[in-house]
Amino acid sequence: MATTIDTVPAYLEDGELKTVFVPTGGIADYTKPTVAELSATTVLELSPYLTATGFSLDHSQDTVDDDRESSAAVGTIPAGDKFSNTTLQIINNVNRGSDAPNKAFETLKRGTKGYIIRRRGKASEEPFEAGDVVSVFIVTIGLVSPVAHATNARQMSTVNFSVDPKSQDETVKVVS
Repeated sequence: MATTIDTVPAYLEDGELKTVFVPTGGIADYTKPTVAELSATTVLELSPYLTATGFSLDHSQDTVDDDRESSAAVGTIPAGDKFSNTTLQIINNVNRGSDAPNKAFETLKRGTKGYIIRRRGKASEEPFEAGDVVSVFIVTIGLVSPVAHATNARQMSTVNFSVDPKSQDETVKVVS
C-alpha cells in the first residue's frame, strides 16, 4: 500500500521578522493591539538593531508529577508557563556620533516598561496590518551590558528583560 505525503511548503525566515518596542501606555488592550498603536511615532523599530539571532526568549511549560496510590507509574499534568532566557542582542552605536542612530540603546534602559511585539512570516519592512498574528510580550527591561570585545566584531550590548505571565505568544491578531 502506497503512502501519500502531502506537500507542506517551508519558508526561510531571514528578513521576515519584525520586532518593535511599544512604551507602556502605547497599547490600550494588549490582546487587541491596533495598527495605529503599532505604527505610532513612539514605537521603536528594533529589527534593524537586532542581530540575526539577537532575540532570545524561551516559552515553556512546567509539569507536575501525578503520582497515584493506585498506580505503579507516575504521570504528569500541565503546570505553569515559564518565560526564560529573555535577552536582546542589539547593535550599540554609543560614542559614534549623531550620524549613527542608537535609539535601541537609548530607549531600552533598566526599569523601562512596555511591550515587545514580534511578527514572523512577512518582510520586516512591511507595516503591521489588521489580521497579522503577533506575539505580545509585556516586559520590564533589566540589566544592559556591553558584549565583550572580539576581533572583527560589531559593537554590541545585551539587553536582559523580564516577561509578565499574561504575555501572549503568537496568539494575538492585530486589529484595525
